[in-house]
Amino acid sequence: MAKKSTVNNNLVIALLYILIGVMFIIFRSSLLNWALTVIGILAIVYGIYRLIQKDWLEGIVYLVAGILLIVGGWLFLEIILIVLGALLVVRGFLDLVYAIKNKRGLVPILVAVFTIIGGVLLIVSKWVLLDWFFIVIGALLIVDGIVALFTKPAKSKK
Repeated sequence: MAKKSTVNNNLVIALLYILIGVMFIIFRSSLLNWALTVIGILAIVYGIYRLIQKDWLEGIVYLVAGILLIVGGWLFLEIILIVLGALLVVRGFLDLVYAIKNKRGLVPILVAVFTIIGGVLLIVSKWVLLDWFFIVIGALLIVDGIVALFTKPAKSKK
């Protein structure tokens, strides 16, 4: 039962990455507030999904993150972009460590490195070529989602 749940979770996360990546490419910075609202709603939905599965910590984290994205997206856009860049760096680093540790191959390592680079560029750019950064980040999220769709989840040690 745990294996099926892990596969379902990976599928949901992979599809969310692809959807968010497409949204970044379409909306870019001109409709950034709306994109953050949609991402916030998706995070809330995923948080509720995790709570239903009794994963309290992850569910609460996604709920809070979703609410902050919606409220903060309209009030504190600059801070949200820096936080988003930091989250991309953390996500890329975690993916990189996982890919190296589990010998996943070159593609997941490259995706992780590009995710880190995109996050760093988003943090330091402060609106210079913001549309391009969102296109790059969107493309990276799509690639990350596609890789996650075709990558078998790690075996649980239960």
